Amino acid sequence: MNGTDPSDLQFGCQVVTYGDVTGTVEQAQRAEEAGFDVLTLPDHLFHPTGSDEFLVDPPWEAFTVLGAIAQHTDRATIMPGVTDSVRRHPTELAHSTVTLDRMTDGRAALGIGAGEAFNFTPMTDIEWDDPFSQFVEAVKVIDGLWNSQADDPFSFDGDFYGLEDAHMGLKPVQDPRPPIWVGGYGPSMRGFAGAVADGWFPWIHSPDQYAADLERVLSAAEDRGRDPEEIDRAVMVPTTVTDDADEAREIAVERNRTTLALRPPLLAEMGYEEIAEETPIMRDMAFTDEQEEQLLSAAERIPAEAVDEVTISGDPERAIERIEAFADAGVDNLVLIPVGDFDETLRHYEDEIVPYFRDR
Repeated sequence: MNGTDPSDLQFGCQVVTYGDVTGTVEQAQRAEEAGFDVLTLPDHLFHPTGSDEFLVDPPWEAFTVLGAIAQHTDRATIMPGVTDSVRRHPTELAHSTVTLDRMTDGRAALGIGAGEAFNFTPMTDIEWDDPFSQFVEAVKVIDGLWNSQADDPFSFDGDFYGLEDAHMGLKPVQDPRPPIWVGGYGPSMRGFAGAVADGWFPWIHSPDQYAADLERVLSAAEDRGRDPEEIDRAVMVPTTVTDDADEAREIAVERNRTTLALRPPLLAEMGYEEIAEETPIMRDMAFTDEQEEQLLSAAERIPAEAVDEVTISGDPERAIERIEAFADAGVDNLVLIPVGDFDETLRHYEDEIVPYFRDR
């Protein structure tokens, strides 16, 4: 598979200061000033109470904060990275996204996945027996509503959702619709991304495994008669950049061991099968005491070189080398998750890294 021309690479930034809405909006403004093309927010509802290790600060509501970011930015695409089809009805997602698209004159996108347990474990009235099928129906409903007309309303009779003669009058600025990026790792999610969506948007990958997994997306696109080159190939990657490469690497390894531990299939594909067998996968994490103990125990066994493979850390020169590895793997939208000193990392991207790729 051919890689991406590094000069065509788009940069995104995942911004989040939980418990501090204003801080998140300010980070988004700063990222746009630094040259980032896409701004994403995680979409969480419940964070585990009582944990001293994970998600200790309270989450804000993602679409509300995206609306604030819309009013304080001018150029970048804004989107959840990612929302889910479990807690939010697809009619709400269709309406919220098109509202953002109108507010920004066509700068909205929808990142969507099948959900993670910790976001809705306290909600006893929610079933999660078949998240992929529910996700597929949700995307069909969203797309159908965006295309509905008063004289041609949208009806849908599914296992999870039902609409009869629905017409959503507010329409997106973008034609035919805001981009839909699918967040998911398994073969079914990747196949759906290639068959239907505008982009594939997984969380945490190594370049080698990204290239291998991307083949499923592109082959599904070809099977549907789509042009694979028209599909956005995105990924979220933690990044730490400082003047001292060793210091940045140390921060990245310390902060991202547990991140990698939450991706046991990736760990197994990278050759760490024994560790992968001992840690829960992210989608099933409710962050119970037992799960946290398993996660921390597995994370301690992950070698630093494995964490290096799924992060972009070091001084600017090493960061550029890592970014080029992801571009060679086929990534054309690199959404970075700053870890450590946000301002210092952003300064290096603004002054050295983004210009290196833009000026080629």
